[in-house]
Amino acid sequence: MSADVRQKVRDAAIALFALKGVKATTVRDIARSAGVSEGALYRHWPSKEELAADLFTSEYTAMSRSLRDAAGQGPAPDRLRRVIGHAFHLAEAAPDRTRFLLLSQHESLPLVPRDQETPVDVISGIVADGIAEGSIVAADRDALSHIVIGAIVLNVQSHVYGRQTAPLSTLARPIADAILTGIARTADTSRTGAGQ
Repeated sequence: MSADVRQKVRDAAIALFALKGVKATTVRDIARSAGVSEGALYRHWPSKEELAADLFTSEYTAMSRSLRDAAGQGPAPDRLRRVIGHAFHLAEAAPDRTRFLLLSQHESLPLVPRDQETPVDVISGIVADGIAEGSIVAADRDALSHIVIGAIVLNVQSHVYGRQTAPLSTLARPIADAILTGIARTADTSRTGAGQ
């Protein structure tokens, strides 16, 4: 299977899994949509579940790299602001991929190898950097990371399911402002010790 055909299969599977879910999608559906034989699919993936797990892992880790790149360098609050904006951009730019990741996370997340960086790792790392540099309040890193992750995931989820009608791109700044108001330390609180 050529790289182009393999990508067609991946795209078709993501679109179908996003639309129908993994359980309701058949190998025949994927093959038909990608324009390949069922046998060709089985030669590369033993089952649709294996294909779904492979897709989840590759898409999830690709998101990690994308978020890390978007974060760039600088103070942690600035990096978190960029991550929030980029996460919302990714959700709007690739709605099928976003829906697939949301629908598949409970089954597939445990299958991601422990040594592969995840979006959670990216955000937790930035929060840890912020605590160390004094730009984020000195509190439990995981709890603070969950505040950021929860705000991203719940807004993206609401957008995917049609409950959040405002474009995510218009929400990135106010959401980042609200989060950072709670967890970022200003120069004054750094000097006085307030906000700990």
